Amino acid sequence: MSNETNELPQTILFMGALIFSAVGGILLLAFDFGRWNGSNYYLGVYIWGGIDAWNSIYGIPIAISGFLLLYCTAISVLVLWFPEKIPDKKLVQFGFYAAALVLTLSLIGGIIFAVDMEIEDVWWWFGAGFYGGIIGSAFTTVLYFLGLKNLEL
Repeated sequence: MSNETNELPQTILFMGALIFSAVGGILLLAFDFGRWNGSNYYLGVYIWGGIDAWNSIYGIPIAISGFLLLYCTAISVLVLWFPEKIPDKKLVQFGFYAAALVLTLSLIGGIIFAVDMEIEDVWWWFGAGFYGGIIGSAFTTVLYFLGLKNLEL
């Protein structure tokens, strides 16, 4: 079996991980994780708002998740540009664990946000940051897992 047959799928896997982690990280850092609006007829109050990486203490896990996905982007760039200089699989394993952590944080954050908004009884929806975190980290995790199986270091 020649080395060229293993190189193409590995390149595709890490290129996919690069794209998904970069887009997911940018969406988490630049857009809302979730938004809400509602009113209280009796009090005459209209409320609206959102949660993102920069507006409150609740944004800290969102910002950490965004930076972890950008870390995965850097790992993918290193694997693609310098495949002969990567010393072992540990770097890719760290990327796999980082992407899995972002997936976990996004799922838990989404559940907490949804439950809190249902308790508050307002209209709410997930933003691009939530979907970027979920989709970007899920695909990055799977692609790193498959890349680790094919990586010969």
